[in-house]
Amino acid sequence: MRALRMGLMAMALGGCASHPADSFRDTRSDAVEQRLLSPSQAGGAAGRIDSYTLQPQQVFRMPLLHDNVDPALPADTVRVNLPPTTVCVRVIIDAQGAVQRTEPLLDRAECMAGGDPGNADLLRAVDQAALTWQYIPAAICHYRDVAPTRAGDCADAERIEPVPVTLNYAFTFQMERGQVRVQRAGR
Repeated sequence: MRALRMGLMAMALGGCASHPADSFRDTRSDAVEQRLLSPSQAGGAAGRIDSYTLQPQQVFRMPLLHDNVDPALPADTVRVNLPPTTVCVRVIIDAQGAVQRTEPLLDRAECMAGGDPGNADLLRAVDQAALTWQYIPAAICHYRDVAPTRAGDCADAERIEPVPVTLNYAFTFQMERGQVRVQRAGR
């Protein structure tokens, strides 16, 4: 069931890469913005993020998360109760589908809790979990002629070029009487 949901989401979000007429599209799913790193900016020390510009004979395939664990607070946490608290991270994924690092996102109201030093344990939990995730890599699928209109489908592609991307996730932690719940937006 999880694989089916992931496949459907990948198809739905396949439009994140764009054709020249609209080279950047800010797409949101459950308050999660998705931007693509260009290959030259993958290490982007300056933090500059550019989107890919596709040619008519190219299709973008979103990465597909296939091996992941949810964040978990340490068993020795001093927290007993925590109202719903959302922290957001940018997950940087290399062209092989491995998570290279995460970065806190603080640029929108729903993510501001990540800037509170009292929530550093929540960001650490997300970072520790995300660094173990594995994705089927994002790719630009190259066709000899005009690409098919099936978003995210690389069937019959002449060449499939794995590419690095970033995906942004929002995690809402809640704890009642010592029981932790974590909801993830951006799946």
